[in-house]
Amino acid sequence: MKIHIVRHASTEYNTQRRWQGRIDLPLDGIGIRQAQALALKFAPVLVDKVYSSPLKRALQTAEEIAKVHGLSVEIIDDLIESELSLWEGMPADEVKKKFAREYKEWATNPNANIEGIENVRSVYERTKKALEKIHNLGGEEVVVVTHAVVVRTAVCHIMNMPLESFREFIVHNASVTTVLVKNGWWRIYSLNDTSHLEVVL
Repeated sequence: MKIHIVRHASTEYNTQRRWQGRIDLPLDGIGIRQAQALALKFAPVLVDKVYSSPLKRALQTAEEIAKVHGLSVEIIDDLIESELSLWEGMPADEVKKKFAREYKEWATNPNANIEGIENVRSVYERTKKALEKIHNLGGEEVVVVTHAVVVRTAVCHIMNMPLESFREFIVHNASVTTVLVKNGWWRIYSLNDTSHLEVVL
Protein backbone atom coordinates (compact mmCIF):
# COMPACT_ATOMS: atom_id res chain seq x y z
CA MET A 1 0.00 0.00 0.00
CA LYS A 2 1.17 3.52 -0.81
CA ILE A 3 -0.20 6.46 1.15
CA HIS A 4 0.47 9.75 -0.62
CA ILE A 5 0.30 12.50 2.01
CA VAL A 6 -0.31 15.86 0.33
CA ARG A 7 -0.06 19.25 1.95
CA HIS A 8 -2.92 21.40 0.63
CA ALA A 9 -2.23 23.89 -2.15
CA SER A 10 -1.67 27.59 -1.53
CA THR A 11 -4.06 30.14 -0.05
CA GLU A 12 -3.82 33.92 0.24
CA TYR A 13 -2.47 33.51 3.79
CA ASN A 14 0.24 31.13 2.62
CA THR A 15 1.33 33.66 0.01
CA GLN A 16 1.34 36.40 2.66
CA ARG A 17 3.14 34.17 5.19
CA ARG A 18 0.36 34.50 7.75
CA TRP A 19 -0.57 31.91 10.35
CA GLN A 20 -3.70 30.19 9.14
CA GLY A 21 -4.63 27.50 11.64
CA ARG A 22 -8.32 26.67 11.28
CA ILE A 23 -9.33 29.85 9.46
CA ASP A 24 -11.25 28.28 6.59
CA LEU A 25 -9.82 29.99 3.51
CA PRO A 26 -10.19 28.68 -0.05
CA LEU A 27 -7.28 28.23 -2.43
CA ASP A 28 -5.95 31.33 -4.16
CA GLY A 29 -5.08 31.52 -7.86
CA ILE A 30 -1.68 29.92 -7.35
CA GLY A 31 -3.27 27.22 -5.19
CA ILE A 32 -5.82 26.33 -7.86
CA ARG A 33 -3.01 25.84 -10.40
CA GLN A 34 -1.06 23.79 -7.86
CA ALA A 35 -4.08 21.57 -7.23
CA GLN A 36 -4.50 21.07 -10.98
CA ALA A 37 -0.82 20.10 -11.20
CA LEU A 38 -1.39 17.56 -8.44
CA ALA A 39 -4.33 16.14 -10.37
CA LEU A 40 -2.06 15.70 -13.42
CA LYS A 41 0.58 14.02 -11.26
CA PHE A 42 -1.89 11.47 -9.93
CA ALA A 43 -3.79 10.98 -13.20
CA PRO A 44 -1.74 7.91 -14.25
CA VAL A 45 -1.84 6.42 -10.72
CA LEU A 46 -4.61 3.93 -9.95
CA VAL A 47 -5.87 5.85 -6.93
CA ASP A 48 -8.36 3.86 -4.85
CA LYS A 49 -9.42 6.49 -2.32
CA VAL A 50 -8.93 10.17 -1.55
CA TYR A 51 -9.13 11.45 2.03
CA SER A 52 -9.08 15.04 3.26
CA SER A 53 -9.10 17.36 6.21
CA PRO A 54 -12.48 19.11 6.49
CA LEU A 55 -10.98 22.58 5.81
CA LYS A 56 -11.72 24.16 2.40
CA ARG A 57 -8.11 24.48 1.28
CA ALA A 58 -7.50 20.75 1.77
CA LEU A 59 -10.90 19.71 0.42
CA GLN A 60 -10.49 21.77 -2.77
CA THR A 61 -7.08 20.25 -3.33
CA ALA A 62 -8.42 16.75 -2.74
CA GLU A 63 -11.39 17.28 -5.06
CA GLU A 64 -9.10 18.19 -7.98
CA ILE A 65 -7.28 14.89 -7.52
CA ALA A 66 -10.40 12.82 -6.89
CA LYS A 67 -12.40 13.99 -9.90
CA VAL A 68 -9.76 12.68 -12.32
CA HIS A 69 -10.49 9.21 -10.94
CA GLY A 70 -14.25 9.56 -10.59
CA LEU A 71 -13.95 9.39 -6.81
CA SER A 72 -15.61 11.30 -4.00
CA VAL A 73 -13.50 12.72 -1.19
CA GLU A 74 -13.85 11.15 2.25
CA ILE A 75 -13.33 13.57 5.14
CA ILE A 76 -11.38 12.50 8.21
CA ASP A 77 -11.67 15.06 10.99
CA ASP A 78 -8.37 14.05 12.62
CA LEU A 79 -6.54 15.38 9.54
CA ILE A 80 -7.50 18.97 10.40
CA GLU A 81 -4.83 21.63 10.97
CA SER A 82 -3.65 22.54 14.46
CA GLU A 83 -5.75 24.80 16.63
CA LEU A 84 -3.70 28.01 16.47
CA SER A 85 -6.28 30.67 17.33
CA LEU A 86 -3.78 32.76 19.35
CA TRP A 87 -1.81 33.48 16.16
CA GLU A 88 -4.36 33.08 13.37
CA GLY A 89 -4.21 35.80 10.73
CA MET A 90 -0.93 37.22 12.00
CA PRO A 91 2.22 37.47 9.85
CA ALA A 92 4.82 34.87 10.82
CA ASP A 93 7.46 37.48 11.69
CA GLU A 94 5.02 39.35 13.93
CA VAL A 95 4.19 36.18 15.85
CA LYS A 96 7.88 35.54 16.49
CA LYS A 97 8.27 39.07 17.88
CA LYS A 98 5.01 39.55 19.77
CA PHE A 99 4.75 35.99 21.09
CA ALA A 100 8.45 35.11 21.25
CA ARG A 101 8.18 33.09 24.49
CA GLU A 102 5.07 31.18 23.41
CA TYR A 103 6.43 30.52 19.93
CA LYS A 104 9.70 29.13 21.27
CA GLU A 105 7.84 26.94 23.74
CA TRP A 106 5.53 25.55 21.02
CA ALA A 107 8.41 25.02 18.58
CA THR A 108 10.65 23.16 21.04
CA ASN A 109 8.31 21.45 23.50
CA PRO A 110 5.81 18.96 22.03
CA ASN A 111 3.83 19.07 25.27
CA ALA A 112 3.61 22.87 25.50
CA ASN A 113 0.55 24.14 27.34
CA ILE A 114 -0.38 27.45 25.70
CA GLU A 115 -3.95 28.73 25.65
CA GLY A 116 -5.20 28.97 22.06
CA ILE A 117 -2.47 26.68 20.69
CA GLU A 118 -2.78 22.92 20.18
CA ASN A 119 0.48 21.29 21.15
CA VAL A 120 2.41 19.06 18.77
CA ARG A 121 1.83 15.96 20.89
CA SER A 122 -1.91 16.34 20.42
CA VAL A 123 -1.51 16.64 16.64
CA TYR A 124 0.82 13.63 16.66
CA GLU A 125 -1.69 11.43 18.49
CA ARG A 126 -4.58 12.23 16.15
CA THR A 127 -2.32 11.88 13.12
CA LYS A 128 -1.37 8.35 14.20
CA LYS A 129 -5.05 7.58 14.69
CA ALA A 130 -5.90 8.88 11.19
CA LEU A 131 -3.09 6.92 9.54
CA GLU A 132 -4.14 3.71 11.26
CA LYS A 133 -7.74 4.26 10.11
CA ILE A 134 -6.64 4.91 6.53
CA HIS A 135 -4.45 1.81 6.51
CA ASN A 136 -7.23 -0.35 7.91
CA LEU A 137 -9.66 0.90 5.24
CA GLY A 138 -7.34 -0.61 2.63
CA GLY A 139 -6.44 0.15 -0.97
CA GLU A 140 -3.26 0.00 -3.00
CA GLU A 141 -2.80 3.71 -3.70
CA VAL A 142 -4.52 6.30 -1.53
CA VAL A 143 -4.17 10.08 -1.37
CA VAL A 144 -4.48 12.00 1.88
CA VAL A 145 -4.72 15.81 1.78
CA THR A 146 -3.92 17.59 5.02
CA HIS A 147 -1.78 20.34 6.60
CA ALA A 148 1.87 21.05 7.36
CA VAL A 149 1.95 20.12 11.04
CA VAL A 150 0.02 16.91 10.37
CA VAL A 151 2.49 15.94 7.62
CA ARG A 152 5.41 16.72 9.91
CA THR A 153 4.07 14.63 12.78
CA ALA A 154 3.28 11.78 10.37
CA VAL A 155 6.91 11.73 9.23
CA CYS A 156 8.12 11.80 12.85
CA HIS A 157 5.86 8.85 13.64
CA ILE A 158 6.90 6.75 10.65
CA MET A 159 10.62 7.45 11.07
CA ASN A 160 10.58 7.14 14.87
CA MET A 161 11.95 10.67 15.14
CA PRO A 162 11.61 12.65 18.36
CA LEU A 163 8.78 15.15 18.11
CA GLU A 164 11.23 17.92 18.94
CA SER A 165 12.51 17.39 15.37
CA PHE A 166 9.18 18.08 13.67
CA ARG A 167 10.43 21.37 12.15
CA GLU A 168 13.72 20.00 10.82
CA PHE A 169 12.45 19.28 7.31
CA ILE A 170 10.48 21.24 4.73
CA VAL A 171 6.85 20.62 3.77
CA HIS A 172 5.83 22.89 0.91
CA ASN A 173 2.31 23.68 -0.23
CA ALA A 174 1.08 21.02 -2.70
CA SER A 175 4.02 18.76 -1.88
CA VAL A 176 3.66 14.98 -1.77
CA THR A 177 5.21 12.76 0.88
CA THR A 178 4.70 9.09 0.02
CA VAL A 179 4.66 6.29 2.57
CA LEU A 180 5.08 2.63 1.62
CA VAL A 181 3.35 0.16 3.94
CA LYS A 182 4.27 -3.49 3.44
CA ASN A 183 4.13 -6.44 5.82
CA GLY A 184 3.47 -4.09 8.73
CA TRP A 185 6.55 -1.99 7.94
CA TRP A 186 5.99 1.73 7.31
CA ARG A 187 8.71 3.49 5.30
CA ILE A 188 9.11 6.94 3.76
CA TYR A 189 9.25 6.46 0.00
CA SER A 190 9.62 10.17 -0.85
CA LEU A 191 9.52 13.41 1.14
CA ASN A 192 8.24 16.84 0.06
CA ASP A 193 8.13 16.00 -3.66
CA THR A 194 7.29 19.18 -5.60
CA SER A 195 8.52 18.13 -9.06
CA HIS A 196 4.97 18.38 -10.43
CA LEU A 197 4.88 22.11 -9.59
CA GLU A 198 7.47 23.03 -12.20
CA VAL A 199 4.58 23.74 -14.59
CA VAL A 200 3.01 26.23 -12.16
CA LEU A 201 4.14 29.82 -12.77
